[in-house]
Amino acid sequence: MKTATIPVAVALSAYTSLCLMATEPSIRFATPAAIREFETTVLETVADLALVPPVLDTKPLPKYDYDQLDYGMTIGIAGTPKGRIWACWVAGGDSPEAFFVLATSDDRGQTWSKPRLVLDSHSSRLPRPRSILVGTLWTDPRGRLWLFFDQSIDMFDGRAGVWATVGENPDAAEPQWSPPRRIWHGVTLNKPTVLASGTWLLPVSLDQRGGFGPFRGCFHELDPFRGANVFGSRDQGRHWDRIGGVQFPNPDWHEHMVVERGDGSLLMVARTATGLMESTSTDGGASWSEPVASVIAHPNARFHLRRLASGRLLLVKHGNRIDSHQGRSQLSAWLSDDDGRSWRGGLVLDERGGVSYPDGFQQPDGTIFVSYDRNRATDGEILLARFTEADVLAGTLVTDDARLKLMISRPLARFTKPEAAFRPLGDGVTFAGWEHAGNWAMADGAYHRVHGGGPLTYTAATVPDDFELRFEWKVSVGCNSGVYYRPGQVEYQVLDNVGSPYGRNPRQAAASLFFCMAPSEDLTRPVGAWNTARILCKDSVIEHWLNGEPVLSFDYEDPRWAQYVELLSVRGGDLTGRGGRLWLQDHGHEVWFRRLRWREIPTGEPLVQKLYFQPQSVTGAALAAEQERVRKMKQAAAASER
Repeated sequence: MKTATIPVAVALSAYTSLCLMATEPSIRFATPAAIREFETTVLETVADLALVPPVLDTKPLPKYDYDQLDYGMTIGIAGTPKGRIWACWVAGGDSPEAFFVLATSDDRGQTWSKPRLVLDSHSSRLPRPRSILVGTLWTDPRGRLWLFFDQSIDMFDGRAGVWATVGENPDAAEPQWSPPRRIWHGVTLNKPTVLASGTWLLPVSLDQRGGFGPFRGCFHELDPFRGANVFGSRDQGRHWDRIGGVQFPNPDWHEHMVVERGDGSLLMVARTATGLMESTSTDGGASWSEPVASVIAHPNARFHLRRLASGRLLLVKHGNRIDSHQGRSQLSAWLSDDDGRSWRGGLVLDERGGVSYPDGFQQPDGTIFVSYDRNRATDGEILLARFTEADVLAGTLVTDDARLKLMISRPLARFTKPEAAFRPLGDGVTFAGWEHAGNWAMADGAYHRVHGGGPLTYTAATVPDDFELRFEWKVSVGCNSGVYYRPGQVEYQVLDNVGSPYGRNPRQAAASLFFCMAPSEDLTRPVGAWNTARILCKDSVIEHWLNGEPVLSFDYEDPRWAQYVELLSVRGGDLTGRGGRLWLQDHGHEVWFRRLRWREIPTGEPLVQKLYFQPQSVTGAALAAEQERVRKMKQAAAASER
């Protein structure tokens, strides 16, 4: 099953020649069957454009930065010998627009780099789009990092192809990757399995449904090989040979995974339209049993199954029970001591809906890392769970270092408008359009509060009802300041979270809606460093951003936020207020603001609260102090009414 690679120019020339042939009378007046045969020949020639190796982009910024991405479907995750983690996901869409993006973490998944490697094989010269849609990451026994990917014309041209590029030094500052090499037809979504014999077993799916769309019916010669195949390598990946395969009823991408049992047999579990099915092999994968339904209840979606160092099997599935699920929600982890015949544990990694496509690996210290995606087309989040077998067996996190819902990436293109859409609030040189009492100065393009005297107020225009404001800020030690954008104590808090006592209460911390809503996390930079910020208000939805991330997002008419809205009203705040002036607070400390600009959000542009938003909790002494302050404010208000 060798396939030659042909140059783009040759494929395009063949395509053009075939199209010109259509002008021949023998073609124009052929029978329907002859016409279909001719069309198939043309389409198969077009599909040859997927045999061209893609170029690896190791310098993908700024073209592929997060503010340019708008989709996220997880592909895989793998750890390196020195502890680096690589994650890969699909951008562009679960469509012919798909391409791959990779990033790394050097602190066990707490923080992640910007995109470091991109595989994007699209070209405006092609008659049909060429996509890189699915694949996986795997660290082999030698410590090399493999990136498997498929390349096809459209989503699936009837043949596609499994490719691999290998990073010999994945822990290096500038990793070097081998030229992409095509292994066979089809696609690979899950990691190879290393057998006791030393053979590497690679799952390769050649879709049983044939080509999609116009490519339906192409490459009939591959029909005998369609199904869930396994390929083996006995020379550490230099050569791969097809060993065997099996066809499943109601196939849907297969996404099959293979584990070796204690008795030497192989267990294959595959995805079908009616749920998971299983097949076994006792001859190393050459022949397989008739598929049967699995005892694992799972929707038509990807799952994860691997052997751990302890000898147990790890399963990540949907649903908080082995025998049930609620669609693509409740990703949970399970362990088996008897090669998958029974399962224990049930650690829910993410209880929310819209979570899917888990992949994972285990580090030498026993820590398990599982990546998955959430709401691919809207939130596009790629997330990470870090846990151990003890956590799985307990059904809850009992390990100190365990963490859930760590963020790997979030595409920001749909949240980001071009700078050309914004109007600067000032020239960065003078105070034109602003008023103050002489206590503010210009410093390198920034408004600098020098000494006491009052706020800096923008007087050239009132704040639009629906708007987005972007700006940058930095603070001095212990600083407390803010941006007031609606009348009545509605403030984006600017604060030194460490040096100011206000930082003890998240509802008074940087990026909070002061005395109302806390941000989801603290993303502030050190004192003296510039922070980027955004405020978005549309109808009753308010968002605060800090350093590129939405840390606050809520609809103040939503009943679940009523207690927070009431808290602000005690202070005199009114979220329904409109108009008024934008002003920068003087609260007794040095503070700097620059690059303030805004745009009016048009009527047809939606702003919807992010359902995953959860404000930080206020507890202990901070909560007691807040409650005492509220008591005194209510007491003062009652006294003034008498």
